[in-house]
Amino acid sequence: MGSVVTWIPAGGTIEAAGRDRLDLVSYGESGRRVTPAEILAELPELAGIAEVRTLPWADPGRAQLPPSHAWTLADLAALARLVREAAADSAGVVVTCGTNGLEETAYFLDRVLDGAVPVVVTGAMRPASALGPDGPANLLAAVRVAAHPDARGCGVLVVLDDAILPARDATKAATYHRGAFRSPEFGPLGRTDADGAVVLRRRPVPAPPGARFDPDALPAAFPRVDVVASYLGADGTLVDAAVAAGARGIVHAGLGAGHPTPAEWAALKRAADAGVLVCQASRTGSGRVVPHGPIRTGGFVACGDLSPWKARVLLALALARGDGPGAVQALFDEA
Repeated sequence: MGSVVTWIPAGGTIEAAGRDRLDLVSYGESGRRVTPAEILAELPELAGIAEVRTLPWADPGRAQLPPSHAWTLADLAALARLVREAAADSAGVVVTCGTNGLEETAYFLDRVLDGAVPVVVTGAMRPASALGPDGPANLLAAVRVAAHPDARGCGVLVVLDDAILPARDATKAATYHRGAFRSPEFGPLGRTDADGAVVLRRRPVPAPPGARFDPDALPAAFPRVDVVASYLGADGTLVDAAVAAGARGIVHAGLGAGHPTPAEWAALKRAADAGVLVCQASRTGSGRVVPHGPIRTGGFVACGDLSPWKARVLLALALARGDGPGAVQALFDEA
C-alpha cells in the first residue's frame, strides 16, 4: 500500500437503501441513502490496497445530483473535468454512479481524458440494503484495478462483477442481474481474481489523438443529437420530428447491418440534405456497420461497431468541435 486512489461517489444503486433486504426493485423510491463514509467503513480491506480519498461531485445549482439516467452531456463534461482534477495527484480514480447511464458515462470519459492515470467506473446492481449487495465488492475491485500499474494506458475501464471491460465496448445487457455488464463483441480485458490479483489478458487499442476531445473546450450546451430506432413498418415521422426539434445530428439504429426502412431512408436523406449529420448504426448489439449502398447514396456516416448510444456521444462531441461529415466518418473509423 502507498498509492492514493481518489473515489468520486456520484450516486446510484451503490448508495441506495430499500425498504427491506428483499427490495431489489423499488429501493429508489425509499429516499434512504448510504453515505460514502458508511460504505468505506464497511471496507477496511481497502487499506491494504491503497489510500482511498473521497472527492464528492457537488453541483452548486442543485440540492443533490440527479440519478444517472437524468444526466446530460453537460453533466458528463463537468464530471470529466473533476476526474481530471482528481487524477493530477492520484495513482488512479474510481467513479461510482448509477448503472442506467454507466456505459455512456464511461465512454464519454474515455473520449475526453488522456488515459495517463487509470480511471475506473463502477456501480451496483443491488442496493446497499439488499441481501447480498454487490456494491462493496465492486468498489473494492475497482480500487484494485485503479491502483494497479498494468491499468495505466488502458483508457477508462468498467469493473463490475469481477469483469474488467473497456469503456468503448462495455454495455448493460440485463435489467437486474449482477453480471449485467458485458462486452458482447470481444469479451472482457481480464478479471479481478479470487486471490485479489488483477489479471489483464489483453489491452485495448489506444485511441488516436484526433479521437480525443479537450475537456476545457467542451461547450456549456451540446448540439442536439437524437437516436431513432428502426422496426418493421417504420415511417419517417420520428426522423422528421427530430429535425423539427432542432437536431444537428441523428443516429439511426437500423435493422440488421444498419438498414432503415424505405420510408425512414427517405426521411434520413431529407435530413442529410438539410444539413443534419446522419450516422447509421445497428440495433443488433454487435457487429460492424460498413458504408453499404444506402449509406453511400444517402451521404450518411457509418458507425462501425459502436452502439447507437455511444455513437450519439461521439457525434455530439464531434459536432461541438465543428467536425464535418468527412472528419466524423474518419473519427468513427478511428474510434
